[in-house]
Amino acid sequence: MITASAPGSVMVTGEHAVVYGHPSLVAAVEQRARVTVTARADDRVVVRSSLGELDVPLSELSPTGPLRFVQACALSMGLETGVEIETVSAIDPTLGLGSSAAVTIACLGALAVHTGREADLHAEALAIVQAIQGRGSGADLAASLHGGLVRYQLGRGPERLPMPPALSLKYVGYKTPTGEVLAQVADAWEERDVKALYARMGASSEAAIAAARARDWTAMSAALDAYQALMEELGVSNTDLDKLVEEGRGQALAAKISGSGLGDCVLAFGGVPHGWERAKVAERGLVIHD
Repeated sequence: MITASAPGSVMVTGEHAVVYGHPSLVAAVEQRARVTVTARADDRVVVRSSLGELDVPLSELSPTGPLRFVQACALSMGLETGVEIETVSAIDPTLGLGSSAAVTIACLGALAVHTGREADLHAEALAIVQAIQGRGSGADLAASLHGGLVRYQLGRGPERLPMPPALSLKYVGYKTPTGEVLAQVADAWEERDVKALYARMGASSEAAIAAARARDWTAMSAALDAYQALMEELGVSNTDLDKLVEEGRGQALAAKISGSGLGDCVLAFGGVPHGWERAKVAERGLVIHD
């Protein structure tokens, strides 16, 4: 029996632009998904999760339905005999903390140990996410795998940065699916050069990264506030989010949307405003438990 766990994650800066090759900052959050893999003597894959249960032969695995990420992990690892896979998540589903990424990293980690296979877990996980969702930068996967505060950029290895001051989140009360947000952005920018805006967003992220390296939290706060202004220019903020941003700024060093926008969460940096939830940064990423 092999048990692995991986933390959830929260985007600190770099939303939207990261998909186009610009740098981002993402933090692992100490709410974890735990996956246990147990060998079977037959060819069946049995999955138990709060999302449902599955009992099929290896030949019938298919990355569909609520257990699609777990099934995709099993397919990716090329299982030759059956297994039992149990997933348990302590990640708050309302806060958008990368629960699918955490489950995917934990599942691949446990299965890699179970099979004895050496694998680039981030690459495997990113291929799974992109196949299932049709998109994905891999930033949340990098945080779940490595832990801490991570500089992430497509085509470049992740970089661990100094641990930041307090992070906290507040849910605006509703979500807009990322696909819908992207469609709205595409429509709004059809006649304009959005690539230039993404380049400015990338430069803002790089400023935040440089400040984090130097532990200059004042400069990092300014860069995060600047990124919020760019998110507003992109068109993914609204009145509700603007109000939360102002609330966060009144009680922390900075505040901005975390995620694709038009709903979901606002991140406060350097403080925990009244009524907000502390997002404790996880020192460790993927852990294989004894």
